Amino acid sequence: MDERIYQIAEQIVEIHQKAYEVYLPLVEDVCSRTVSEAELSHLLDYLLDFACDEKILGLYKKVCRRYLYVYPKCIRFYIEAYREMWEDEGECLEHDL
Repeated sequence: MDERIYQIAEQIVEIHQKAYEVYLPLVEDVCSRTVSEAELSHLLDYLLDFACDEKILGLYKKVCRRYLYVYPKCIRFYIEAYREMWEDEGECLEHDL
């Protein structure tokens, strides 16, 4: 049973790495231009699913920082969504923005 848990953990790490490789160029693209709020929300929805991973969280923060003053209500929504989904009490994504 311990071996099976280890294999599952390895698979999760691999999935997060693949997600990072897929989302990195998308984040770079979105941060290099001004996108619609709908396109921004679409990307943040997908990143949020993987934001438990430190590298993906870095991408999430990068997008939030880039669009904080362009779409403040949207970014506020995604900061709160992150908090509800992933953060322990006492930590704050917003302080890192």
